[in-house]
Amino acid sequence: MGRMVKPYLKDFFIKNYLIYIFMILFLIMGIVFGALGVKALTPEQFTNLNKYIDTGFQAAANQLDYQTVAKNAVWRNIATVLKIWFLGLTVIGIPLILVIIFTRGFVLGFTVGFFLERKTLEGIGIIILSIFPQNLLLLPAIIVAGASATVFSIYLLKGRTERMALSSFFLRYSLIMFVIACIMVLAGLVEGYVIPLTLKIFKY
Repeated sequence: MGRMVKPYLKDFFIKNYLIYIFMILFLIMGIVFGALGVKALTPEQFTNLNKYIDTGFQAAANQLDYQTVAKNAVWRNIATVLKIWFLGLTVIGIPLILVIIFTRGFVLGFTVGFFLERKTLEGIGIIILSIFPQNLLLLPAIIVAGASATVFSIYLLKGRTERMALSSFFLRYSLIMFVIACIMVLAGLVEGYVIPLTLKIFKY
């Protein structure tokens, strides 16, 4: 499978690099707006959110369940890939694909910005240990997924409905999304086992 996917990915990237850049820009926009969202919080809102997160961490630390955390993360990631895959088939799903990319960036930007705003070693440690590892897999995967779905939607919009050409393109598209789903599963497993470990390290 790897030998089949790599040449296609290389060719896909070369032909559609502008779409990749567009997806990356939307992701960066989401991260920036997420970080700015933290700055927009009032002192009272920040304090309440801080208490809420600390309470959640303490509750999670008292009931550590690696399998449950991993299972929830895996299903959440798979659901994201399936949504993007389906939107790529709907022809008019490109705006919603961009919303998903932007939202993923916004959540990441807000989370990182919030823990940095706490200005503590714990906050920095949480970012490094429980946010970066899975996102090193998630972010490239979701960018490729968004770009692939967008290209397929554009393909359909151009009216290329020849039976053999469309079926071949659909199979390649679905294969790429399957590989991305596998990467997202791995990211979910990383998240499921890294976050509980982080809670233990910082003794929440």
